[in-house]
Amino acid sequence: MLKANGINKRYGHQIVLQQASLEVKSEIKALIGINGSGKSTFLKIVAGIVEPDEGQVVINERDVSSLPPELRHVGYVPQHPALFKHLTVKDNVLYGLRKEAKVDYMKVVEMLDIKDVLHKRPHELSGGYKSRASLARALVPQPQILLMDEPLTGMDVVLKERILPDFRRVLKELQVPVLYITHDPKEAELLADSYAIIDNGKIHSVNTSIEAFDIIHNSILQAYSC
Repeated sequence: MLKANGINKRYGHQIVLQQASLEVKSEIKALIGINGSGKSTFLKIVAGIVEPDEGQVVINERDVSSLPPELRHVGYVPQHPALFKHLTVKDNVLYGLRKEAKVDYMKVVEMLDIKDVLHKRPHELSGGYKSRASLARALVPQPQILLMDEPLTGMDVVLKERILPDFRRVLKELQVPVLYITHDPKEAELLADSYAIIDNGKIHSVNTSIEAFDIIHNSILQAYSC
């Protein structure tokens, strides 16, 4: 479970987050916002990559606000698969796994259907396989929560619609709480159980992805009319 409370962040005079709070239980929650809305900054604060000006991050009832990323036990899937070019898919997936950890990584590999490409290197993979390998690497260490920052950016709609149900199936079977960042309500609908939007640095829960789209659309119209 994740609880982020009262997160504030500014860069110079630009206010990025204002008392942003969000709770993720045993679910896949999509945080939807337009580009530049602060959603990636919020995710990086939860991960420990960016330090907030104010606020608290609690994971499984443990305050991790002052801990570095490696001690937060979170999985992080970035916008673009950050796979090591010189390593095989297998070595990428196992990278960062503690040597003493006894994990059946092949279960994740088989669930994500990447067994046949374990011997390949990233430049030999399609975009879909790169995304699958990136997700596998985040899941193998068994994180307490998984953070996904628009991991299918640049992927065509047809491939997204094919790969997202697979991602959802794997995440639900492994019972990993997920915070999924996206600017696309349709993408959120294919993956998530619940939804929130980020607008003007604040986070609000919504009931459906359509409601999220309507609020964001109206916010954009108001911005252009000012």
